[in-house]
Parts: sequence; structure tokens; C-alpha cells
Amino acid sequence: MSNTFGQTFRVTTFGESHGPAMGAVIDGCPAGLPLSPEDIRRELARDVPEPEIGTTRREPNEPEVLSGVYEGRTLGTPILILIRNVDVNSGDYLDRKNRPRPGHADLTWRLKYGHVDPRGGGRASGRECIARLAAGAVAKKLLALRDITVRSSVTELAGLPAGRPAELALAREEVKRIAGEGDSTGGTVTVTAEGVPAGLGRPVFGKLGARLGQALLSIGGVKALEFGAGRAHARMRGTESNDPIIREGREVRPSTNRAGGMLGGISTGLPLVVRLSVKPTPSIRAEQETVDFESGESARVSTTGRFDLNIAPRVAVVAEAMTAIVLADALLEDGFLPPVRVEGEGA
Repeated sequence: MSNTFGQTFRVTTFGESHGPAMGAVIDGCPAGLPLSPEDIRRELARDVPEPEIGTTRREPNEPEVLSGVYEGRTLGTPILILIRNVDVNSGDYLDRKNRPRPGHADLTWRLKYGHVDPRGGGRASGRECIARLAAGAVAKKLLALRDITVRSSVTELAGLPAGRPAELALAREEVKRIAGEGDSTGGTVTVTAEGVPAGLGRPVFGKLGARLGQALLSIGGVKALEFGAGRAHARMRGTESNDPIIREGREVRPSTNRAGGMLGGISTGLPLVVRLSVKPTPSIRAEQETVDFESGESARVSTTGRFDLNIAPRVAVVAEAMTAIVLADALLEDGFLPPVRVEGEGA
């Protein structure tokens, strides 16, 4: 299995949803970067499920930094961050260990490996993403050296607009209404990175958009991506799709951002904008058709236990972390950050 992501800034995640702990090993982070447990704790705290539409599982998500940091600064050696699982209840899963959930990785993991960890989905659980948030915290500290910020938001939920507080409140009610019927919903997440310098990324197979695509599509539940105007480009004319190029002082740049901050796989200096389509939570109370691997017969499965009614809000913060990881990796690889030691203000 591939559990490592990145070329220069490399992240390996480990652990199962209901195992003793989750964690990440970050290799390739330069020495001298200020990093405290609070920096990591702040990002992990964003994974708290929404009370109305999230799972009732509540983990403290207390990070333990076991290597790579001394006296508040990185050493340039691998950083190991451990997050222990505390609020675990595996009994809800064991009675359906032989009946894969439709829409979930239960089936494909069973077909590939011959068995599956039924305890909350193992590595295929959304819980795996807590390790990505830990690595994202380190990546964001590197981005801060270049004044780059990454933010995310839920812009659609349960088929309704959710970009404004009033819209989001109505969309949450729709999520709960559909959940009352034993079903689930999906949504759309938008990630924006500002301050990204022009020239980041490489042509052909090293395109920045391709690397972002690999990272974001690795998040469970993400089914499609759009950069900039996205699919709307297919219905435009060239004069509508192209971003005019202008000069402002000594800077030459596009005047609009329909390209989403990238041309030819290389950043333009404008904000990176990407939208993710998130599918409905596969674990639902409504009965669905499946097969019992023990008997070989057709069966029905209804999922009980602790599950998010809609995973889009949690995907948003994970997408933010993965975007930060890609950008940190590219900044180091392309020489925008020193690969061995960071110095100066903020370092």
C-alpha cells in the first residue's frame, strides 16, 4: 500500500480507525522551523464533528511529538506525531464484518487483500485524515514563511447553497431531514490558497494541478475536482475562457482568474482555487443490498453506529491540509524555500 505522499516534503500516515493510535511521519522538513504542540493541536481541533450533522465520536486528538523537534524548533530529521484513539467502540461493526457496505471501501479492500479490518473501516475510515491534519500543521508553518495562506469552506450541502451563514443553516436542516429518512447527503467544498508565487510547479507530469489532484482525490469521499471556472470552460469560447494578461508596474500577470491560479501546470501568482465534489456518506441506516462473504448469499445491510450524516464539512479541513502539504512540497522542490535550514524572521 502507498501510505506516503510527496517528493521533498514527504508525509507517511499510519494507524487504523479503532487501533491504538493514528499518526504521521514528516520527512524533508528543514531545520530551524518553529513548531510547538499547540501549532499541531490547533489544526487537530478543527476536526471536531459538527454537533448536528457529525458523528458523536469525540476524540481529544492530543498530539505527541516523539521526534524531530527540540526546544521548539525542527531538527531537519523525521518528525513523528502520534494521536491516540480514545473514544473507540468496535462492537457496532463486528456483526457485519462479512457484509460490505455499498459505497464503502469494505468490498474493494476485501477483494484486494482477502480480508478487511471491520473496526470502523480501518485505514479506509475518515479517521485516517487526522494524521493529514497533523502533517498539514507543519506544512502551514512552512507556508507562513512565504506569507501563503490556505482556507476552505463548504459552498454547497445536500444540494443547497451553503456559502453564507443563513444558507448553511438551511442546508444543515436539509441534511438532518434526509438523515431522518435513513439516508445521507454530499456537498461541495472550495479551497483557496493566496500568496502562492508565480512559477511554482513543473510542466507535463509535474504540473501543480496534477499534484493537487492526486492529493485531493486521495481524500475519502472526494469524487471530482474543478480548478478555476472548472467545467464551465467546456461551454465557453476562447475569448471567455482565457484570462487577459496585463502589466501592473513591473509585474505581468493575468487580470482575471478563470484558470484558477495555474497555466500549463505552473502557478500564475493569482490565488489557487479548487472545488471538490464530496459524495454522500456511504454508512446509512436505510437497508441496502449486499453479499454475505461467509454464506455467499445475497444479504441486506443497515449501518448503525456513529457516523457523520454529511462528511463535506470535515473534508473541507482535510482538503486544506492536503493543499498546504502539496504547496510546501513544491516550494521546497522548486527552491522557494531552503531545503536544509530556515533562518530569519518567523524561523
